[in-house]
Amino acid sequence: MHGINNKSAIEPPVTQALSLTPTGNSAAWSITVSDKEKTSTFQDLTSNTLSLIFRHLKLRDIRSLQKVCTHLRDLIKEDNALAKAWYRQFSSAHQNQLRMTISRKDKNQLRAWFESFSNDKALLQSLTEREPTSVYSPALLFFTKAELMSQCETFELVTKATIDKNYKGESYDHSPYISDIEYYNRVNSAALSADGRYLVTANGDSTAKIYGQKADETWEKKSSIPHGSWVRSAIFSPDSHHLVTAGSDGRAKIYDLVHDESWEPNTTILHSRYVVAATFSTDSRHVVTVGREQTAKIHSKKHDGSWELTATLPHESTVKSATLSSDDCYLITACCDGTLKIYSRKDEVSWEKKDVIFNNNGVLSGTLSPDGRYLATAGLDLCKAKIFSRKADGSWGVNTTIEHKRTVNSATFSPDSRHLVTASHDDTVKIYGRKADGLWEEKATFSHKDWVISATFSLDGRHVVTASQDNTAKIIGQQDDGTWLEKATVVHDDWVTSATFSADGSQVITSGLEGIVKITELRRNHLLPAVE
Repeated sequence: MHGINNKSAIEPPVTQALSLTPTGNSAAWSITVSDKEKTSTFQDLTSNTLSLIFRHLKLRDIRSLQKVCTHLRDLIKEDNALAKAWYRQFSSAHQNQLRMTISRKDKNQLRAWFESFSNDKALLQSLTEREPTSVYSPALLFFTKAELMSQCETFELVTKATIDKNYKGESYDHSPYISDIEYYNRVNSAALSADGRYLVTANGDSTAKIYGQKADETWEKKSSIPHGSWVRSAIFSPDSHHLVTAGSDGRAKIYDLVHDESWEPNTTILHSRYVVAATFSTDSRHVVTVGREQTAKIHSKKHDGSWELTATLPHESTVKSATLSSDDCYLITACCDGTLKIYSRKDEVSWEKKDVIFNNNGVLSGTLSPDGRYLATAGLDLCKAKIFSRKADGSWGVNTTIEHKRTVNSATFSPDSRHLVTASHDDTVKIYGRKADGLWEEKATFSHKDWVISATFSLDGRHVVTASQDNTAKIIGQQDDGTWLEKATVVHDDWVTSATFSADGSQVITSGLEGIVKITELRRNHLLPAVE
């Protein structure tokens, strides 16, 4: 595969003037030739002109052009047009995440990243030896890995680490109640930092624990963050320099990574009741916390590294979630009274309410698609998830209703805004795709044997991992033809409380109610033919 090169070669003289004009259809462009006596085809256009056209086409359009003739297929390959179009689907913030993930890998790590899915030595050399000078280098690398993974109908799972947070025989073995021991043993969530060097767990023993990876790839405990009661969640910032915890003791704590690779406390955020959720903005400069006292708070990082309260957003009922848009310009809160409130940022530290969307019953979450065109809700509203679309006048209207038989726990957009996945208490996961007319249609349904707690996309948008109370996490992948397949299952001894992908998509991090965290690598199934 050729590297991506944004510098154009010298064009030969062109005897006809060409005009490239959009027709109003995203999949079509009009090419006008000044010489009416000759009809030009794609075959007559220079490679530079075709490259310009490719930049204005969507991924599906370029895939269609590949099938026209070998000449176009070769030009598309030479231009890396597929990878570029794939990359353009993402927001600038998401593109930055992809760049950061790739930049943290050396050549040996890149080779190992690809070797798990390909034996093609020439391809591996071309990908790992090339100089990452082009802005599209991350696109080529990530797109190629996603394509290789998509060609696999099943994955082989390799357990890279098992972290057993078992307290039996320790401080809680004096308890006369088995349920107490089980409660303290439980891991509510586990998350890996974007650079893959640290792992944080949110635990039932009133702590969040930070683990660091050693040179031999084993893990050791680096720090323990104390709370007054069990910790609901703990996550790292996108830049891997901070983490925030959400405690049922009414506290969210921000810790910083310092120069000696230790973690030190920075700020404690207080709520009058337990903290439902805490999350970072995509630029890692803001933290949003939600408390059961009907309040969402925003803290912002100052120049001296400390964090200050910059916004308090009161609500009329309990706030269940608060999520920032991919560009950090909008905040969506979901309340038990069935309302979603959309706030927009006025400046660096102040926010104003822009819209209110009313649902029939309580809402668990509201999420804006990365392209800002759609809003998805999940919750108690007659066991439905709803997709809203923005109208011409700026208001929101129901676009598509996704039917479930019980409560919908989550509704999450893919990074390219083209798919949505829902997780429900009716033991199912549904994947919807956006059609050309802007409406959404069901693409696939996958079943568990018990409640599905969550379903999350990988950073490349081509894979989904679920977490279920049937003790399993399922990895689901999209094939080249657009269909979705269940490719592997991670098994725990109790409920899977959380399941997420690593930033590079090569690993799945799962936590179980039994107190175990697993880091599992995805590989090409060695029983199947090699992907060349």
